[in-house]
Amino acid sequence: MNNGISFRNATIDDALFIAKGFHMAMLYDDASDEQISNFARNICVREDVLYSWRNTIIAEVDGKPAGMLTAYDGRYYHDMRIKTMALVKQHLGVEFPGMEDEAVAGEYYLDSLAVMPEYRGRGIGRKLLEQGIENGKEHNLDVTLAVDPINDRAKKLYQSLGFKPSGTLFIFGHDYEKMIITRQYHK
Repeated sequence: MNNGISFRNATIDDALFIAKGFHMAMLYDDASDEQISNFARNICVREDVLYSWRNTIIAEVDGKPAGMLTAYDGRYYHDMRIKTMALVKQHLGVEFPGMEDEAVAGEYYLDSLAVMPEYRGRGIGRKLLEQGIENGKEHNLDVTLAVDPINDRAKKLYQSLGFKPSGTLFIFGHDYEKMIITRQYHK
């Protein structure tokens, strides 16, 4: 607990909130309520996909969901990506040819982070990232994420948490910068 902020593992009942967060994180601000509901119903309720409730931490402020972080062990990434992207293609009507695997075995990947607009500016995003980093440390994995190279604000936040550049990834149709906190810094 921290200034009315608490953290918990998501439940299947959080699927709609996770779907909203995913759409915010992926900059699909024009998604309709129906599209978000369909995403929740067809993707977030599953256990075998990237954007599952099982892979998500919820931040609450005074008991109300305020933010979310979807993160997972990279050894499961490839198989989950195949299932997830097939569902995303059905949901959004788009596919992403040539997409690289964002995570691999030995990594704990921080995938999607979102904070609801009314809760921004309270440090919730940073605290969710800290929770994700701690989860990676508990599993003795490198902690990784991808950031759009033109998002200087996000890069500065990640660097302040200890992330270092670690190459590029071609995902969602363009190059992202991969960042890492290696196991050797988990002390």
